[in-house]
Amino acid sequence: MKPWEEKAHRIIGELSLASWRQANILPNGKQRKRHVPYSIPETARALVDALGKNDEHKAKAIFQTIADRQMMSARYDDIS
Repeated sequence: MKPWEEKAHRIIGELSLASWRQANILPNGKQRKRHVPYSIPETARALVDALGKNDEHKAKAIFQTIADRQMMSARYDDIS
């Protein structure tokens, strides 16, 4: 597996887990007794499509978009 494919799989897993946690973990930190459906984030879906088409350029563009969002978030946190 190529490094960009490994990174894509890791990011898909992280985004999906975050979505699952948001839907299935209560505010007090406990897990819901019954499963609540959750949706796969659009970014993760785009990465799955890029993996399916073996499109390295699209995947790396998505990686850059994620990095830009994180950098902007960090700058905003520094300001406030």
